[in-house]
Amino acid sequence: MKIISSEILKEDRRKQTIEADVLYVSPSGEIKSVKKKIVNGEMEVFELANPVGEMITTPAGLENVVQKSVIDLELGRESVPLLYTPIYRRTEDANFTEFVDVKPFTGAQVIFLVHAELEEVKFGTRKIGVKDTVPIITCAAGLQWTEDMVLYDKTWEMAEANRSFGEAYNALLNHIHLSPIIKFNYAAKNKTAADAAGATKLEKLRNTIKAGLIHASLDKNTDTRSPRRPNILLAHSSNRWDIEECLQRMQIGGTIYPAISQIDTLIFYDGWSAVVGEKTYDYSGVDSGKAYLIEGQKYFRELVKHDLRIDASGADITRLVEDAMVGRARRGVIASPANAVEELTLPA
Repeated sequence: MKIISSEILKEDRRKQTIEADVLYVSPSGEIKSVKKKIVNGEMEVFELANPVGEMITTPAGLENVVQKSVIDLELGRESVPLLYTPIYRRTEDANFTEFVDVKPFTGAQVIFLVHAELEEVKFGTRKIGVKDTVPIITCAAGLQWTEDMVLYDKTWEMAEANRSFGEAYNALLNHIHLSPIIKFNYAAKNKTAADAAGATKLEKLRNTIKAGLIHASLDKNTDTRSPRRPNILLAHSSNRWDIEECLQRMQIGGTIYPAISQIDTLIFYDGWSAVVGEKTYDYSGVDSGKAYLIEGQKYFRELVKHDLRIDASGADITRLVEDAMVGRARRGVIASPANAVEELTLPA
């Protein structure tokens, strides 16, 4: 079974050696890349040869400052791993329009039949239903390098700000992909109440999950007529140990029960928050009293026109801003929780 949480993903990352090109927009307007290297879990830091004040006075120096900012930002992204990827299929296309027309999640309908000699082969069809329109949203943020940061060479302060930039972007991605599942108002056909019959909490939890899997399998999609087969469980990290234990092979009252093998992935998401100025931004995680059984991939799409792009936006002397870094991404999300999710109320 695969277990996904921020801590586990970061621990796995520490064992890896990775080299990748990260795209950015140079001060000249060209799309370029800078090398990101992780060796045995340690990410190489981009060091500037001279103080920032000297670097930004020349085009080459400013280019190096932007490259450092991009690498610092990637350090921040590494500290907030993406949790939603087992649930979503990723489709990346630079030609996406502002509004993408999406047909129902039916796909091609194909069946194999016994073929008699000279009989025409039965061809698959594609069911066309009422289409929906998904907007591609622009997400943007920026950071400024003030005159004081340059004059007093507060390179370390800039690095911390850049890392926060990266943390905020990955936190946003987790939020926009997981909140459609967490915030959805589920009908009775997608809900399972807590089991109260077990003698222990683990037994009640196991029975609740089993009841949810059974209830989901009895519900059929109105378009495809396929039953729901959840393979992912999304929950709050405070329930991690109980959930892991109750899914394993266990003995209750002298009876041995096999492991619940249908669930192959556990995701634990507690949300994220940040204070910007005087305003607090909260991304709600999973309620500790709830969990979600999810059929991954089939009814969830991540649409990417382009991922995060970084560039320097120039000085603003009226506010003593020496330069600024702006990041933006254009993305869309398609989610159909009614076709793919069972909401569980967990036993106390």
